[in-house]
Amino acid sequence: MENNERKNEELEPVNINEEFVKQCVRKTIRDLGGCGCEICYADACALALNALQPRYVTTRRGALLSEVDQTRVADSTGITVEVTKAVMKVMQSPRH
Repeated sequence: MENNERKNEELEPVNINEEFVKQCVRKTIRDLGGCGCEICYADACALALNALQPRYVTTRRGALLSEVDQTRVADSTGITVEVTKAVMKVMQSPRH
């Protein structure tokens, strides 16, 4: 029973769109020449995530990378569009 409890503790719900958005925002900020400070980064992530439908999966720590890779292929265009809009909006009105 202890082994089953341990396996269940390692499972966690994760919004895989969030993981991909975080990666995509960093790249898009660099590509567009935006500010890479933590405030601008966090604002762009929040804006993009609010525009996207969450996609939660239950995964074990360490297995998340494969989930992110699958989502990247399936939804990359929609996520990229929302991230680009979010980064451009933050660049026009940064909070710092």
